[in-house]
Amino acid sequence: MINATQRDASGPCRYGMIGAGRIAQKFADTFRSGLVSNSVLSAVASTDEKRAAEFAASHGIARSYGSYAALLGDPGIDLVYVAVTNNAHFQCCMDAIAAGKHVLCEKPLALTGQEAAELIYAAKAKGVFLMEAMWSRFLPATRKAAQWAADGHIGNLRCISASFCAARDPGDYQRLYDPGMGGGAFYDLGVYAFSLVQYLAKGRKLIQAFPLSVPAGTGVDASTFVHLQYDDGLVGEIKCSIQFHACNEAWIYGDRGYIRIAPYFHCAQKVELFTGPLPGPRDYKAEPAETFLHPVQSGFEFEIEHAAACVLEGKPESPVMPLSDTLETARLFDLVQGRQFFSYSDATDSSDVR
Repeated sequence: MINATQRDASGPCRYGMIGAGRIAQKFADTFRSGLVSNSVLSAVASTDEKRAAEFAASHGIARSYGSYAALLGDPGIDLVYVAVTNNAHFQCCMDAIAAGKHVLCEKPLALTGQEAAELIYAAKAKGVFLMEAMWSRFLPATRKAAQWAADGHIGNLRCISASFCAARDPGDYQRLYDPGMGGGAFYDLGVYAFSLVQYLAKGRKLIQAFPLSVPAGTGVDASTFVHLQYDDGLVGEIKCSIQFHACNEAWIYGDRGYIRIAPYFHCAQKVELFTGPLPGPRDYKAEPAETFLHPVQSGFEFEIEHAAACVLEGKPESPVMPLSDTLETARLFDLVQGRQFFSYSDATDSSDVR
């Protein structure tokens, strides 16, 4: 077993990747572009041996495997990146944990609260690192927005609103309309919006969630709208859809100003800070008091380096993307999917998972 406490902190951390699809290509390209400094992508696995070999050759990856089990048995792999379809995340993560590998899994890490709880328990019992790959949290622009809010630049935080809507033709995006593959608007897009609200609402307790979903007619949600209420009065507003386009910005409102993340909050590169006194109705064109611009070439490099650093330093989980947030997200999935009522207690603390 390769354990975080046994790993040579001098690095680099050695990644192995399960999956060779679109998201895996972006992950591999991030390494090939020289954007990652503390880790290497050492191997890739696919259920199709030829596909894995071709992927490895085209991305400069040293080793390829025609099965996931073969990669998990490679002693030269420290951290496994799971890049398969949503429905396969749970089993791939379980298998990696059982093999003693640290795990970075694409969002959503789990499709149900039960899956999330089992994965968290297994990782803790095995002593390996586990993190949901919510790459948007690690972007410099997102971190700046969170810093402005935490430092009180907009006063007391009152509302966070985020939209992620993109019309997807069922003929071109069959996976998104297939419940057997973990399709649906909230699993694929809404998870980004909820993650942003979670990140900014850190330290507060979510006490109520009110979802409204529009079915796609295939067993998944075509659109979902969620209102969230926190213990200090903070409100979160989430809108996601695979049936219509929208202005996919995020707005963070306080009693002394607001922050805008645009044009796309999930791959944030620009944030604007607006502070009082704000203009009235006759002078409605407000200008930002401060603008932060940080273009990124990939965007994945920040989460890749963060997860690797956690492994090299022997951390059991990420302080930026903690397992308690993943568990809370999975339990919100249960509510949106109609599996159970949403109830918050100490059970949202991943340290209590058994």
